[in-house]
Amino acid sequence: MQPVYINHIASVHPGESTGEESYLSACEPDYKAIIANPTLRRRMSRIIKMGVACGLECIGSTPPEEINAIITATGLGCLTDTEKFLNTIIDNGERMLNPTPFIQSTFNTIGAQIALLCRIQAYNMTYVHRGVSFESALLDAMMRIAEGDNKVLVGAVDEITPASHAIQHRLGLLKGGQAGEGAQFFLLGKQPDNATSPILCGLETFIGSHAPQDISERIIRFLQRNGYTPADVDCFVEGRNGNPAQDIIYETLEKKLFTRTERKTFKEQCGEYQTASAYAVWKVAKVLSEQITTTKVILIYNHYQAINHSLILLKKNNR
Repeated sequence: MQPVYINHIASVHPGESTGEESYLSACEPDYKAIIANPTLRRRMSRIIKMGVACGLECIGSTPPEEINAIITATGLGCLTDTEKFLNTIIDNGERMLNPTPFIQSTFNTIGAQIALLCRIQAYNMTYVHRGVSFESALLDAMMRIAEGDNKVLVGAVDEITPASHAIQHRLGLLKGGQAGEGAQFFLLGKQPDNATSPILCGLETFIGSHAPQDISERIIRFLQRNGYTPADVDCFVEGRNGNPAQDIIYETLEKKLFTRTERKTFKEQCGEYQTASAYAVWKVAKVLSEQITTTKVILIYNHYQAINHSLILLKKNNR
C-alpha cells in the first residue's frame, strides 16, 4: 500500500492527572471560537461538540471540495444522549418522547455534523468496532487514498460519563487503570503538505486471546512486510493501562523484541477507552513532525482487554 501522509492533526484530550480523579475528563476548548452558531452549539451534546470542534480544527483552511472523505470511529458513541433518551423512556412510560436525544445518539452524528457545517458532499462513514474502531477507520482511509483520493479526514471520539464509568468498573474493565476520553482527528493525504508531514506506513489488527509469543511473531511478520526488523524501530509505544494481567503482554514484548529500543506509554495521559490508540497516533505524529527529533521509525502496539489488538507503524518524513 502506498505511503499515507499525516498533514494536519488535532486533539481534545485530558490534561495532567492529579491521581485523585475517578476518570480522566477531556480539557475542552472554547467552542464559541470554533462553532460560531449558538443555537447549533446549544443543541449539541458534549461528545458531539468535542468531535465537531476537533474535526473543524483539523480541517482548518482546507477547501471543502478538496476533502474526498470523512471517516469517524467510536467505541461507545454518544453516551450522554443515549442515557438521556433511555431515562426519558423510563420516566415517561414510553410515551411523549423527545426525539432529539435519540437522533443525536446515533454513532454517525459527528461525521454528519462536520459534513453539514463544512458542506462536504463526499464519502462519509463511521466505524464502531469496539477496540479496533479507530484502526478500522484508519484502514478505510488508507485504502481510499490508495484508490485515488487525495485528502481524507479521519478521526475517533469517545466520552466517559459517571454512569458508564460505574458500569465499566462493576464489570471489572478498569482494573489497575483509569478510564478516559478524547477526540483526535487527522487529515491524511496522498502527497505531503509540508516537508515534516509524518508517514503512516502500515496497519494491522487482529482479534482474540493470543499468547505473547504469537503476538511477537505477528509483530516480526508485520515489520518484515513493511521492510523493517525490530532492531530498526527507534521507539516502541505501548498501551499499558495498569492492569498487571494485561500488561504482561507488553512486558514480554519488551524482553523479546525491544530490549534496546526506547519505550513509551500513553494511557496514563489519556486514560483507557476503546479508541485510545488515536491519542497515541496523535502523540507520535506530533513528535515525528518536529524538526529536532532524531526518532525516525515508531511502532504503536495497543490492545483493548487483551482481545482487540492493533499495530500501527509510522516514520519521519526525510524529505
